[in-house]
Amino acid sequence: MANALQNPRSPISRTLRVLRALFVVMAAGLLCLGLLGFLAVEQTAQPAFCGSCHNMVPYIDTWRASAHADVACIECHYEPGARETLLGKFKAITQVAKYVTSTESKPYAEVADQSCLRAGCHSVPSLTGTIPFGRVAFEHRDHVLESRRGRQLQCTSCHNHVLEGEHFNVSESVCFSCHFMPEADGSLPPHSDCLICHGPPMDMIEVAGKDFVHSDFTGRGVRCQQCHTSVVKGKGEVRQERCHTCHEEEGHISRIGEPEFLHEQHVTEHGVECFQCHDEIRHGLLPHDPFESGQNDCRSCHQLSHDPGLAVLAGTGAVGVPDRPSRMTETMVDCLSCHTGFSSTGERDPSLPFSRQHAQDATAGEADCIHCHGTKFAGMLGRWQDTVGAQVARLGPLLEAARPAEGDPQLRADWTAAEYNLGLLRRDRSVGAHNPAYAVAVARDVADRIDRMHLGLGLASAGDAAQGLPLQTASGCADSCHLGVESFERVPMAGGSFPHRKHLLEAELDCGQCHQLEDHGRPAFPRQDCGSCHHQPDESEELDCAGCHGTQIGMFAGELEGFEPYPSPMPDLDCSDCHGEAPELARPDAETCAMCHDEDYVEYFNDWRTSTQEYLDQLRALLAGPEGAAASPEARAKAQRALELTLQDGSLGAHNAFLVESMIQEAVDGLKE
Repeated sequence: MANALQNPRSPISRTLRVLRALFVVMAAGLLCLGLLGFLAVEQTAQPAFCGSCHNMVPYIDTWRASAHADVACIECHYEPGARETLLGKFKAITQVAKYVTSTESKPYAEVADQSCLRAGCHSVPSLTGTIPFGRVAFEHRDHVLESRRGRQLQCTSCHNHVLEGEHFNVSESVCFSCHFMPEADGSLPPHSDCLICHGPPMDMIEVAGKDFVHSDFTGRGVRCQQCHTSVVKGKGEVRQERCHTCHEEEGHISRIGEPEFLHEQHVTEHGVECFQCHDEIRHGLLPHDPFESGQNDCRSCHQLSHDPGLAVLAGTGAVGVPDRPSRMTETMVDCLSCHTGFSSTGERDPSLPFSRQHAQDATAGEADCIHCHGTKFAGMLGRWQDTVGAQVARLGPLLEAARPAEGDPQLRADWTAAEYNLGLLRRDRSVGAHNPAYAVAVARDVADRIDRMHLGLGLASAGDAAQGLPLQTASGCADSCHLGVESFERVPMAGGSFPHRKHLLEAELDCGQCHQLEDHGRPAFPRQDCGSCHHQPDESEELDCAGCHGTQIGMFAGELEGFEPYPSPMPDLDCSDCHGEAPELARPDAETCAMCHDEDYVEYFNDWRTSTQEYLDQLRALLAGPEGAAASPEARAKAQRALELTLQDGSLGAHNAFLVESMIQEAVDGLKE
């Protein structure tokens, strides 16, 4: 045997040489294959190789522009570990094969949370704390570490690469798909609450050309949704044709009606982005259409194109009248913002037909105005409706009297337009509440047409229609919010009441001459400057102090309604004896008293003012304390009136210290009973 092995010509020796040669060749081949395989794996793991397929170019381009541009593709698309890397490589080769064989054209890859949390990248502790996302303070822990809507979200649930030009970024639309996806009954989920993401803006903002402060409304309990009604568009429907963008086999879409199963498979198991299945939901300050979202679908019964109420609200529809949208339309306030049912009267009656019951449920009234705008709007709605209603009732007979016979085409055109415009106000049924400024503009147009027709017909009533129109001011205040303000004969003010109508109609003053327009409603000048008009010598009539200073005159005379009288110790004095003659009027002080009386009156004057201030402090303390809280409403009202009259008088007892003491003592006794 040994000889055979040593003999180079023996068959065994030749076989061994061949085997050794084959082993060397195979070892060299395996080494080469190993080197080639290593080089292949290394090269095919490079982003440049991934981009060699043209259908991957958009993804590579967005990756290069992303925050992950320094991270290789496999760091995200392959999970950590050798086994997972090989599995990822196999899946990638499978997709290449499908692409080459045209069995699949769209590349698809999953990025597992483990890839995001691999060493050197992100970590669980880094997910704590808020980060800014637009104008929202975002918290990762609330979204990833806890289930949302019964689903366990993955990183890729929000960080997607569906949108062109973005790679693994977060689109706001992803947030909207979850936060505003309607529940099964069509209602929005609890986490659609605005304050979860948005605190009420603290800064003053401009809305439709005017300053707006959110806290003025949120402080009264106004919900965001009462004004922001058109900020969500779309319902995130899942259309069956969207399934075919990924699934070609019919069996894969047979369970489309099982949302629990579909979410488990797509969201929890495979991290499929929402938009691959759901239609987009939009959110923000979107163009106003109260019916597009379907949440306030009044149009299903109230046809938009034929509804006069919506036309008046939008400030359109009248012939020959310029469009003038209401403030509500400009600020995107919706039907249901006012038609809340807060103003509904009576209990719900199920026996009523739907139309009548619905009309009761959706009633809008002053309660809705005050809920949003505060008590300063009390009475405003009633004035609008009284003013517009009076115009409609007044102009109707005048229009009927102007009905022209066949003949003059201009008169007939005016009559037709006036009839239509007046009918628009009647059909609106809000009696001006939807848009008072536009309603009055329509009434003014009707009046102008009536007067032209009366003049053309030779009627003596020509001009009567315009004579009865509401007050119109240069500042525009009386055209909208303060429509009907001329109905105020007098308004309360410190020291008495103010003859408002006299100043508007007789003196023909504009609102802006007495009130600031920028700082809404505040006096344009100190009260004492009213004397620049009133405290002037007038040869035609004696100066009437009582017209403005009724409380002071009543205090001096010792007679104020509701309190025991206490006659003045100086009944024969006139206002001018202490205050002087117009226009040189003065506010007397202690030294003024001493000019007519002895020096002791300086001390009296100061004592009156000091004691009156003490009485006022005592009364305020009682009203704010337990005795005041336990007192009867009548006693509290009387005490409050005593306090207000003393403050309105402004002399702190100088006019009649004895009446002040008597009034406040009477009020105090009433609170203590």
